[in-house]
Amino acid sequence: MTRRGFPGLFILAALSCLMAGGLCAQSRMLACESRGAPCTQMNIVWSFNGTQGTATPGGTLSIERFDAESLVVRRADSSGLTAVYTGAVHGTRIEGTVEWTWPGHDGYPASGKFAAILQDAPGATPSAPTAATDGTNALPEELLVCENNGPCNAAWILHGNEGMGTWFARNPVHAKLTVVRAEPDNLLIRRTDTTDGVTASYAGSLRGDHYSGVIVLDGTNQPGATTGTWTATIPQTKCAGDMDAPSALATGQTALMFKRNQDALNCYTVAANDGDARAQTAVGLLYDQGSGGVEQDYRQAFYWLHKAADQGVYPAQRRIAEMYAAGLGTPRDATMAHIYTARADEQKHDYERQQDLNEREADRRAQVLSSFVLGASFGLFF
Repeated sequence: MTRRGFPGLFILAALSCLMAGGLCAQSRMLACESRGAPCTQMNIVWSFNGTQGTATPGGTLSIERFDAESLVVRRADSSGLTAVYTGAVHGTRIEGTVEWTWPGHDGYPASGKFAAILQDAPGATPSAPTAATDGTNALPEELLVCENNGPCNAAWILHGNEGMGTWFARNPVHAKLTVVRAEPDNLLIRRTDTTDGVTASYAGSLRGDHYSGVIVLDGTNQPGATTGTWTATIPQTKCAGDMDAPSALATGQTALMFKRNQDALNCYTVAANDGDARAQTAVGLLYDQGSGGVEQDYRQAFYWLHKAADQGVYPAQRRIAEMYAAGLGTPRDATMAHIYTARADEQKHDYERQQDLNEREADRRAQVLSSFVLGASFGLFF
């Protein structure tokens, strides 16, 4: 048993390592900091080699004091932000206060709370994700990600400790993903957007059959403040024939996000046969595109898009007009092309307005086959 003031052999060994001036293997702490209530999610990795180290996310670290009773660490970021952490040692856990200084920024100096856990992780580095204790990789290759209790509209594809993520919206966002740590109870993934360079850290752990945790956005005016939450599950993309239409639509959307077009087609067909206009549009567009393992078939595309167009779906009306004009999947018919073009023009503003309303709905998770997914996948935006 470890008592305050009398750390066990592990703590003594770790202290000796840290204070030896970098002569032993790296040591690691998991830390968190907050201006408000005591933080509980350890979403920052402190890696030390002797008394010097780095914070991920964050900057450089320097241990000014570390003994059986207390810890003092100074942090300096490239932005000019500095922080001093002062805490009391309780076995493997450290709790205390943090003082931030940031010249030229409103609200500084500022103070808050921090906590850390000392881990026995010799040789661990942020660039090398570790395996689970049962010998299997704790992180699957594909994850369907939901953020801030909103829609599950992000597809993450990982290969080892690198990967890519796509957030499907009117303007899809792409980001590079780097797995810093991959253990069931300690997951940390860095995100760097490829468009504007915005970075964020996703920290979490495995809870049953899904991952959950917090998002810390870099560059905020409150260092260490939690800016969101996230959950992730292994994507399900297969549909059975007896699946109800809403479930088939939701599964089809997931399959489409992960570019499994044949699985998406199978799912959408289930709902399309049930009369759902959105599913009919998706089936028609998949046949029209003829990609991702789905063979192009203009007759099938025309059949399903016509059904959706007659139910007032704008993208279907627009494409049916083009197919009548070009004779794709149906004989050329200039008159019908003109009729469906006029219908589409009448509905264009209604379609745009409905998209805006959909994006403002309180429970976006209920929106299966959202229009922004169709638009991002098939280039329907104008």
